[in-house]
Amino acid sequence: MRKRDPFPVAVSFLVLAGLVAVASISLASCNQGSATRRSLSFTTIDFPGTTETLLFKINANGEIAGAYTVGPNVVHGFLLQGGTFTTFDVPNGVGATQPEGINDTSEVTGTYYDATTGLEPGFLRHPDGSVVDIVPPNSGGYTEANGINNSGTIAGRDIGAVSEGFVFSDGNYTITDVPGATNTSLFGINNLGDIVGSYVDTSGTTHGFLKSNGSITTIDFPGSTSTNAQDINDSGEIVGSTVVANVRHGYLFSSGTFTQIDYPGASTAGSGAPLSGTDVHGISASGVIVGTYTDTAGVIHGFSAK
Repeated sequence: MRKRDPFPVAVSFLVLAGLVAVASISLASCNQGSATRRSLSFTTIDFPGTTETLLFKINANGEIAGAYTVGPNVVHGFLLQGGTFTTFDVPNGVGATQPEGINDTSEVTGTYYDATTGLEPGFLRHPDGSVVDIVPPNSGGYTEANGINNSGTIAGRDIGAVSEGFVFSDGNYTITDVPGATNTSLFGINNLGDIVGSYVDTSGTTHGFLKSNGSITTIDFPGSTSTNAQDINDSGEIVGSTVVANVRHGYLFSSGTFTQIDYPGASTAGSGAPLSGTDVHGISASGVIVGTYTDTAGVIHGFSAK
């Protein structure tokens, strides 16, 4: 199973079938200047006995959806609630389950490797533990259900020859691609229906974006060569990751201002490894941030910051 890299790449798989709608969207640009820095209080969060912990989203109740690894390509999901880890694997996805989204009713979305079919569907896990697959029509075989809001609307991406963004609501899939992009990925959705994600332009550069009220605004961290937008809360605060001078950093974008986020002592070895440096994946209604960082020994940790 592949761990999600927020800077998208294209792969090829099999094709499934279904119903689809296409969103009509317009594209705008937003020029941002410099980034600021501010003091944050960081807390490392590691699943016991593992050398790789990934934190993806956090809900208004402080529950965190994440994953941990125990060997090559062995990934288990967990919920962190009140300091307690609860692990789970999707049926047929034992050892290959990666949660990536959570809403305030503890519905969890993500992706898993189906050992029966060899495909990697998205999933929705209900609080009672029941699971349903999330797979768009004409799927390329690898689906990520990355974000879910309180109405149950899911934002994600499906990867085949290219990456396509999709929204799943009331049983219907809507393909949501940035006009002119070669790849589009949706990562987060708030309760107002605002969506954040990333797209790749024809030159191969990755940009973050916000889709709100039918319009798309590009988000580029100042001085970066790549930017993605991972999550958005109802206050419109956006978090994500960026590459500047070949080093990954997290960021917060709020009221038109970027704040760079780096876990103290995180590796600055460069952007080659999937999760080197600092990556920010989620932000709660109250502004608590979660993500991952790689230390100088190459160990990947989860963290929260406020």
